[in-house]
Amino acid sequence: MLEVIAQAAAVEDSMPFPEPVLDALHQLVPCDVVAYHDGPFGQPAAAFVGEPRGHVTSAMRAAEVRYLDQDPLTPVAGARKFSDFLTRGEFHRLDLYREAARPLGVEDMMRLWLDRRGARLEFDRGDRGFSERDRAVLDLLLAHLERFRRLALARRAKSPSAAVDALTRRERQVLRLVAEGKTNVEVARELWIAPGTVRKHLENIFAKLGVHTRTAAVALILTSVNPEADQGGFDG
Repeated sequence: MLEVIAQAAAVEDSMPFPEPVLDALHQLVPCDVVAYHDGPFGQPAAAFVGEPRGHVTSAMRAAEVRYLDQDPLTPVAGARKFSDFLTRGEFHRLDLYREAARPLGVEDMMRLWLDRRGARLEFDRGDRGFSERDRAVLDLLLAHLERFRRLALARRAKSPSAAVDALTRRERQVLRLVAEGKTNVEVARELWIAPGTVRKHLENIFAKLGVHTRTAAVALILTSVNPEADQGGFDG
């Protein structure tokens, strides 16, 4: 627990839980994958560590949203796991399991909510091996993790460029064209990529910037980039 706190306290940018923090959590709570999500269901993780048992596809993310009513881990205080609410057989009968969890080999998940808007830590396992000790250490860490996240959000608000710096070259190109008012189809045509690829890039952009809409992403980028110096730098 002290290692988790030490790693989180050392963070100085707008991402509250980069890989060193998640790696410390991974060692504290044995599991396959630890992921930090900073937005609603259906968006990719902002960061993760571990070895997923499969590739997360857009269809799986869509299934998470479509079958959200089957997910028992609603925003509550304290760590909760699927096996608190569902037997293995009950879980296996859910569409959520068949279309989202089973392809990734997830048989149980421990979730720790950091706010009610979607920020959360998720711990995936290929078996039902989470212990009460795992729950207890996460519950004890919760107040510290919430504080570290608030500090990171404050840094993000003061310096939007820190979040923008995390974008790849292609993501910057996509966002530049979106800022010009182009649709996904128009962006795809200009960059010679598929519209579905544009949607994927936008999902990643939203997760990295901590926003949920195209308008918010554009607003953030405009506040972090000097328009007079952006002719070559914005998409570079």
